[in-house]
Parts: sequence; C-alpha cells; structure tokens
Amino acid sequence: MQRYPRKPALIVLLIAGVLGGAYALAWGRIETYLKNRHGGATVEAIEKTIREGKATPDTWISYGDALSDRGEYGRAVDAFKEALTLDPARREAKFRLGLSLAQAGRSDDLFKNLTDLVYRSEAKVAVQLFERVEVQKYLTEERFANLSREASGQAMD
Repeated sequence: MQRYPRKPALIVLLIAGVLGGAYALAWGRIETYLKNRHGGATVEAIEKTIREGKATPDTWISYGDALSDRGEYGRAVDAFKEALTLDPARREAKFRLGLSLAQAGRSDDLFKNLTDLVYRSEAKVAVQLFERVEVQKYLTEERFANLSREASGQAMD
C-alpha cells in the first residue's frame, strides 16, 4: 500500500475553506445591497414620505417592493395600485401588481388584472407574468390557461 503526502490535500482543503468563507461574506453583502436597492429606505421611512404628501409613483413602487420583501403582499398590492393611480402607464407597477396579487393568493383579482393587461395593449406584461413561478401555479385553472394562450397571441401581434 502506497502512502501519499498529506500536505497537498490539506492545502486544497484550506483553500476551499477560505474560498467558501469569502463566498459567504460576499453573498451577505450582495443580499444587503439587494434589500437596500430602494435607496436604503425602510418601510417606515417610506411611510413617513407618504404621510408628508411627497409620494411619487416611484415612492409607491419602492413602498410596494419593501412590503413584498416583508411578505406583506396585500399591502403591496395597494401600494402598486396607488402608483398606477398616479401614473397609469407605468409598466413596472403593472407587473409588480400582478406578481403581488399572485403571491397574495388573490386569484380572482389576479385574473381580472391579467385580463385587463391582455386586452388593453399590455399583453407583453401579461406574458412576463405568466412566465413567473408565482403565477404559473394558477395555470392549472382553465380560465388562466386560456388567458395565457390569448396573451401569447396578443403579444405577437
């Protein structure tokens, strides 16, 4: 039986441990960056801006995103609706509204929202929503499956 030196294996394990630790630290910083992508604003800070009457569509979208990050999808829906009230052409808000409706489990409201998107020249937004995992679970219902096919057809025109 031949014996092999142990130092190279220990060096490889040491390097793997250092790289793993660096990856974990980097991921923590990336996650922090993603959570603070709204200018570092917390829900409370955005609510203060809203109370002061300084809310723009971007403020409402940031508020909806912050609420979604917390898992408060029902409140996020209201925030995205408010953004659309101020700027009805905002595709980003339309997309995030649909996503929040799906995450909140509000299938009837989601269907109405998707129907409006498909038949009001925003079929591409509807197609993007149907591609998301959060919405795909609704495709088991015939009404959503039919609407998905219609959205694909409309988006190609």
